[in-house]
Amino acid sequence: MLAVGVLAVGCIGPMGAPKPCPCNCENASPTAGSGSPSSKPAVAKDELPVPDPVVPTAPMIWDGAGISNLPNIDPPGSWFVYSDKTAKGVKKPASVEEFVGAIENGAIHTTGKGFTEWGGGIGTNLCGAPLLTPVDGTKYKGIRFKASGTTPMKFLVATVDTMPEFGRCKKCYDHFTVVVANLSKEMKTYEFKWSDLKQLGWGDKAKLDTKALIGLNWTSKDAATWDFTVDDVAFLE
Repeated sequence: MLAVGVLAVGCIGPMGAPKPCPCNCENASPTAGSGSPSSKPAVAKDELPVPDPVVPTAPMIWDGAGISNLPNIDPPGSWFVYSDKTAKGVKKPASVEEFVGAIENGAIHTTGKGFTEWGGGIGTNLCGAPLLTPVDGTKYKGIRFKASGTTPMKFLVATVDTMPEFGRCKKCYDHFTVVVANLSKEMKTYEFKWSDLKQLGWGDKAKLDTKALIGLNWTSKDAATWDFTVDDVAFLE
């Protein structure tokens, strides 16, 4: 059964939606995934307690069966869509309700154009708890997924240290990123070790804490048209 409900807590991206989620995550699930730089980065205040991390029972995160992740992380997270606030921007899927139609042959296909601030894309929270809850990925080497497309994309990993909800950053959302510039129409497997992922440098500097993972994102390369498909997301063993 597809989980399309809204539990309302923090999202993991830049500007757009009502507080406390400073990104335009239409009907995003509670612990949504990462984001891109905005013109006004979110500012966190006091450092807050962090829930104990959830330990995955298996490497597979999502296999294309629906918009919810597999129960290898309990409770499992789910997917969301987000973008900057450009009024004329158009993206597919336009909201989480349209994700079912965006799943083609067991993979999520997303497109977008006309966004002028930082762009947009899709993401998945790792844990579906009602509050932002970290996931412990220390026994894994990184993240792998299958992807195809006709445009470059960014892959981002959000952690406790890059999210304003935990009070660890003043200029937040500078997540750990790699640019995937060699997408093709043929679906290929991409593997990224934790050491491949780097902050872009516009936000507060942090070290990638693999015991404090929050979410994953696949976005446009800056404010540019995007068209790509993602499948079989898993931790890299």
